[in-house]
Amino acid sequence: MNRFLILTLAAMGACSGPKTDQFVINGKITGTQPEKVYLKIYKDKKMNVIDSSEVTAGTFKFMGKVDFPDQYFIQFGSTQNQIVLFVENSPIEVVANLDSIQATTIKGSKVNDEYEALQESKSELNNQMELVYADFKAATDLALKKELEKKLDSLDLVAVGLSKIYIREHPQSILSPFIINREIVYYLELEELEELVNGLDSSLHEYAHTKNLKQRVDLLRTLQPGMLAPEFAQNDTAGNPVNLSDFKGKYLLIDFWASWCGPCRRANPTVVAVYQKFEAKGFAILGISMDKDREKWLQAIAKDGLVWKQVSTLEGWDNPVGKLYGVNSIPHAILIDPDGKIVKRGLHADELDALLSGLIK
Repeated sequence: MNRFLILTLAAMGACSGPKTDQFVINGKITGTQPEKVYLKIYKDKKMNVIDSSEVTAGTFKFMGKVDFPDQYFIQFGSTQNQIVLFVENSPIEVVANLDSIQATTIKGSKVNDEYEALQESKSELNNQMELVYADFKAATDLALKKELEKKLDSLDLVAVGLSKIYIREHPQSILSPFIINREIVYYLELEELEELVNGLDSSLHEYAHTKNLKQRVDLLRTLQPGMLAPEFAQNDTAGNPVNLSDFKGKYLLIDFWASWCGPCRRANPTVVAVYQKFEAKGFAILGISMDKDREKWLQAIAKDGLVWKQVSTLEGWDNPVGKLYGVNSIPHAILIDPDGKIVKRGLHADELDALLSGLIK
């Protein structure tokens, strides 16, 4: 029997709370005592406070109703201490010690038990990733840093592969659309995303994460190679509008990035070199920043030597062009041909030279 299935069945058998028409979270805190705790959910790329509770004699309580189980966060006071749990309509018990937050116990949520079992099955891989990431952060040699980054990317793909196995073997699990939408959608292009979404059980069609995924499938269908790139206009660093149509007749790389994005900044020297090689042959780049801080945006442009046009609304992930093109992670690059048609999405900087060499003679 598959390891995931064994873990899932074990977790389902461990459920301790009966189903009700609402959730009741009873919490107990030992050690340091905050005055308040907050129930939060991650939505629209930001944390949203749903409710708060006073801490009385080391206890707190939340009550409510959810249409489907989902991942929530409990934050203890104004500190960064918080726990993650899946909330469903059942009695849930939380026991936490703020001096050892990792030792928190959560009982009563079957979905949370199932998710914890899944995470435990990946613990060895996660530990390996943490060790490589620690080496990556400590590295000062650029060649070593690049090598470690590639190793991290490879481990990421292994983790994504394990998630895909779980999803395909558990089409009825509420966790499957959650994992696709929250954890691996960044790695999926249309064909595979559509296959995973279509494989979900019909009972999950009204789940918010499933609806989000179906919307993304519909969007990606309009952004496939050979299709006309959607027109847009956005202001540059001087406040002047730049239109996509301004670049007609050239191969154009639309480069979504941000000053705070480490992988973007590390890719910029490669992109600069490609621009210098092909610019005189009918190649252009348009940088679209997902920044919010104008000064940091301008400083990064100058420091990295990005001499091509740069535009932004300084709205972060709410940049309208980012939404128009379905950008949910950066760096993200899209190559457009001289007729305004999409050549390829999700280009890596290391792919550019070879691709353009084959297109621009």
